Amino acid sequence: MTLPKVRPEMGSSAVSNVGWNLRVTVDAAGAALLVGGIGGLVWLDAIHGTLRASVTPSSIAWFLVACAGFVVLLRVQGPRRGMDWRWLLAIGFVLRLALVFTDPTLSDDVYRYLWEGHQVTEGVSPYAYPIDSQLGDPINIPARQLANNPSLASPYLPVAHAIFGLAAFTLPSTPTSMQLIMIAFEALGCLMILRLLRAAGLPDRRVLIYWLNPLVIVEIAHGAHLDALIIGLGAAGLWLSLDRARTSNAAAYAGPVVLAAATLTRPLALLFVPVLFWVWKWPQRVLYGVAVALPIAVTGAWVGLGLSGNEGTGVFGSVRAYSETFRFNSGIYHWSERWIASQSFRGRGWEESIELTRLVVFAAAAVAMLVIMALAKNVDDVRGRLRLLSAPMMIYVVLAPVLHPWYMLLLLMLLPFLAPGADGGAMADGESDGDGIGVGESKLGWIRMAPWLALSCLSIFSYLTYEDPNLFAEREWVRRLEWLPTLGLLGIVLATRVGVTGSHRTSRNKSATAASATPPATDRG
Repeated sequence: MTLPKVRPEMGSSAVSNVGWNLRVTVDAAGAALLVGGIGGLVWLDAIHGTLRASVTPSSIAWFLVACAGFVVLLRVQGPRRGMDWRWLLAIGFVLRLALVFTDPTLSDDVYRYLWEGHQVTEGVSPYAYPIDSQLGDPINIPARQLANNPSLASPYLPVAHAIFGLAAFTLPSTPTSMQLIMIAFEALGCLMILRLLRAAGLPDRRVLIYWLNPLVIVEIAHGAHLDALIIGLGAAGLWLSLDRARTSNAAAYAGPVVLAAATLTRPLALLFVPVLFWVWKWPQRVLYGVAVALPIAVTGAWVGLGLSGNEGTGVFGSVRAYSETFRFNSGIYHWSERWIASQSFRGRGWEESIELTRLVVFAAAAVAMLVIMALAKNVDDVRGRLRLLSAPMMIYVVLAPVLHPWYMLLLLMLLPFLAPGADGGAMADGESDGDGIGVGESKLGWIRMAPWLALSCLSIFSYLTYEDPNLFAEREWVRRLEWLPTLGLLGIVLATRVGVTGSHRTSRNKSATAASATPPATDRG
C-alpha cells in the first residue's frame, strides 16, 4: 500500500500554523505573568492597605513576576510574533485602571500634590512657606499631614501647580483624582509616541516597550507621579517640533511652547534642548526661553527665587536644599563621592568632598551635553534625533545623586526609538528585508535598550529602604545589584559601538532609499 504524498505547500502551511499557535501561547503566558504580577500588587494593597513596610518584599516579588511577563512580551517586537499588539496595548491600560484602586504607598509625593493644589485654590503660593509652617494651619487638609519633606516649600514649577490647582478646584482632593489625571497625561504621551514612531519609520508596536514596562505602570498608575505630565507634554512637544511633514506651520511655534510647559513641571525636559536647538530656528529658541523664564520671573517677583538662605522657600529654595542634602540610590555619583572623600583633599582648597564631587560630576555632565549638542548638528532625520534625545537622559540617570525609580520614566519613554527599524521611510512589515528588523539596521541595535530595561526592573529593590518605617537606610548590596549589571551592559553597548543614532546601510539595503520617498504605512502592526 502506497501512502499518499503530502504536498509541500500543505506541510509548510501546517508547520506555519503550529508555529503561530505556539507563539500566541508564549505571548499569552507573558501577558498572564504581567497581569498576575500587577494583580498581585492590587491584592496586596487590598489585604494590607500598603505596599511598603513589612509588605515591601512581597511587593518586590510580585513586581518581578510582572517584569518576567514583560520580558517575554518583548518578543512581540520581532518578526515572528503572534498576539496582536493592540490587545497588549489594551491590557496595559486596564492594568493602570486596576492600580487606581490602590492607595499610593510606595511614594507619598501625591499628598504634596494635593496640599499644594489646595494652596493654589486658597490663593496661597506653594513657595511661600514650608508645609509644617503654622501659616498653613488656617487652610489645613488631611493631605498636609501625609506629605513628605514638611520642612520645605514646593520643589515643583508653576505649570505643575496650575495642574494641581485645577485638579483641586474640579475634583475631590484624593489620591485617586491624581492617579486618574496622571494616567490621562500618560495616555496622551502614548498617543504622541505612536505618532513619533510613524514619523521615525518604526513599527507602531514599539510603543509596547514603554507602555508595558511594569515600572512605568506602577509609578504612574499607583504612585501618581507628575513625571506623567512631562511624558504627555514632552512627547507632544517633540512631535510638534520634529514631525514637520505632518504638522502645520503653527506647530513650529507650538512645539517650543508645549515643551516649555513640560519644563515648567520639572526641569528634566531641559535635557531635550541640546538636540532640539538645531531643530528650532532662532524665533523658536527665543520663544522656548521666554516661555520658560517668564513664569519663573513673575513667580519669583511675588515670592522670591530662593537662591540664598536656608528657609527652603521661593521658586528654587526647596530644590536647592534638596540637592545639597539628599543622596539616594545613585551609582557612579555615590562611588565617586566615596573615592574623593578617601583622597584627603582637605587643605588643598576643598574642605568638603561633597562639593568637589558635585563640581566634578556636573562638569562631566556639562561636557557630555556639549558633545551631544555637537553631534546633533549633523543629525537631520527624525529617527536619529529621537535616538540622540535619549542620550542626555542616560547621562542624567547614570550621574544623578538621587535616583528614585520614577526618575527613569522620561528615559523609558524614549526607549522605543532605540530599537532597530527600517532605514528610510516607514515601512509595512511585509516590506522589511525578511529578518524582521527593517532594512539597513543591525540586530545589535536591540542591545541599546538592555542597560535601561535591566535598571527599570532592578530599581524596585531600592524600595527596601522603606521596609522599616523607623529606620530608612540604603543597602549597599541593593546598590550593587542595580548598578553593576546596568553599567556592565552599558559597557557592552559601548564596546560594540552601537551608538544611539546608529543606522547602517549595506549594499543589500539600497531599496531603503526608494522606501524613504514613499508615504509611510499607517498600520504597521
